[in-house]
Amino acid sequence: MQRRMFAGLFLVSLFIVSGGRAQQSPADGEKPVWTMEILKVLPGKFGPTLGYLDDNWMRIREEAKRQGAVLSYHRIAEQSTSETDPNIVLLTEYKNQAAYDARGKLFSSIFKQLPGNSPGVLLLYQHNDLYETVSTRVYQDYQGAHSAQFRLLSKN
Repeated sequence: MQRRMFAGLFLVSLFIVSGGRAQQSPADGEKPVWTMEILKVLPGKFGPTLGYLDDNWMRIREEAKRQGAVLSYHRIAEQSTSETDPNIVLLTEYKNQAAYDARGKLFSSIFKQLPGNSPGVLLLYQHNDLYETVSTRVYQDYQGAHSAQFRLLSKN
């Protein structure tokens, strides 16, 4: 089941990347870099997880997009079955390798500036209470002469 979900999400991400891009071959350092995180939501925590991601992950990516480091981001969930909460996939497209490499410092500075993230503010949930990260993969947008392709840069 999870293998089919991963394969389907990978194909969706390929379509997202290939659509709307001109066929060009920039240097590797200037090609977009994608991350794909798969989150396993803890039982009964789907709603709070979406709220947590809205307040943190989405807001940080939106500001990073406004600053030009992030080109696009997507939060998608598999279709739920009545037995389990759906897994969530987080996709982020960075402008280039340098933007990807600098993401930690950028996201940290954005997070500190968000309302409600000052020292002493008690959060209702921490991410460990809501989900676990199953895997994180990093891809580089690699466009050949005839078709869009990905090259896996790292896996954990």
